[in-house]
Amino acid sequence: MGNSKVGELQEALYRAAKADVDRRFHALHDKLWRPDVLQEAWAKVRANGGAAGVDGKTIREVEDESVPRFLEGLARELKDPTYRPSPLRRVWIPKPNGKKRGLGIPTVKDRVAQAAVKLLLEPIFEADFEPFSFGFRPGRSAHDAVAEVVKYLNFGCEHVVDADISGCFDNIPKDRLLRAVARRVSDGALLKLIRQWLDCGLVEGESFQNPDRGTPQGSPLSPLLANIYLDRLDKGWRRCGLAARERANAHLVRYADDFVILAKRDIQGVKVTLDSIIRELGLTLSPEKTRIVEAEEGFDFLGFHFLRRFSQEKDKRVTWWFPSTKSKRRIRERLHALTGTECLARGTFSGIVEEVAGTLRGWGEYFRRSNASSAIDQIWWYAFERLAWLYRRQRPRGRVKRRQVAWAEKRLRAVRPTVQAYNLPRPA
Repeated sequence: MGNSKVGELQEALYRAAKADVDRRFHALHDKLWRPDVLQEAWAKVRANGGAAGVDGKTIREVEDESVPRFLEGLARELKDPTYRPSPLRRVWIPKPNGKKRGLGIPTVKDRVAQAAVKLLLEPIFEADFEPFSFGFRPGRSAHDAVAEVVKYLNFGCEHVVDADISGCFDNIPKDRLLRAVARRVSDGALLKLIRQWLDCGLVEGESFQNPDRGTPQGSPLSPLLANIYLDRLDKGWRRCGLAARERANAHLVRYADDFVILAKRDIQGVKVTLDSIIRELGLTLSPEKTRIVEAEEGFDFLGFHFLRRFSQEKDKRVTWWFPSTKSKRRIRERLHALTGTECLARGTFSGIVEEVAGTLRGWGEYFRRSNASSAIDQIWWYAFERLAWLYRRQRPRGRVKRRQVAWAEKRLRAVRPTVQAYNLPRPA
């Protein structure tokens, strides 16, 4: 549970921001070095884990050296102020489409400082955010966004704009982002600190880069900054009036830079309006990921595939949603990697089973609130087949006992979720 004093501070900031939509906060920087704020920021960074930054120092090393001394030193730097952020360490992770996504990994010290700033800024901007924004917000989740999509599909909004902003985090204009923050924050020292983080640059091998745009993914503050900027998209959408029932009855559901618009009619007009709003932000829609589709054809969003079709059993049109083809392919690839013969060289069969069970538990927990029964059956059976194959491969060496395979099957069954989605049948 979080620090109660920090919670009281956040509640006070939220109430003040909610009470006056034009209020600008000028006394925030002096709260950064409060011991309770830094302790709460450290707890969040530690819970999130993550790799070391350019200095090579890990969370474990900070703990070994002394967390109180580390936080006291950071508090002095923020107060004096002598704090200067280090460049981000650039790493690349593969994306489902074969491309790579760039992450910027801050040092542990910078992550704690950013987490402290986030503790102060988040309640202020939460008072402004629109209810149809769900990504990286407290008390909101991908499941909430999925439930919103299902709700509007059930309302008959079956014309869909499936949209994605091209390189959103990397293309947000820094100056315009800072102006969006300054609309609510007039504390010059805090704004300067945010500017330093945006301009600290990236280190990849021996090269140093300092792009003139973007807030690189990988830091605690980046999701909030992106939401602050993309709130202008939400506000622009609300002002256009297309959600009104006498107009297109169109509804935006956004999760960070991934969003859909569901409408009853005039979907081309909706797309034109969306293009205009995005251009005003200095961003562009991804041409390969943005399309207009009918719900009867199906579309993917947040790992789910959505369909809206006529059900003879129900004698009406019904919404189905279940794991997308990409989601099933990725979990299969992950399970295949976990159950390769080379894995036994690094651990035991029982250890592999536990890793597989943990992976399945997380995947099943995410998708169990859908029509996922058949998909879960397929994935669980695939996992067991991989473990049985591993058993057959290692049996001549005496590395695995037969009873371990029976135990593995029992272990996987123990983490199989109960699907919760109105008991609807899958479409033929």
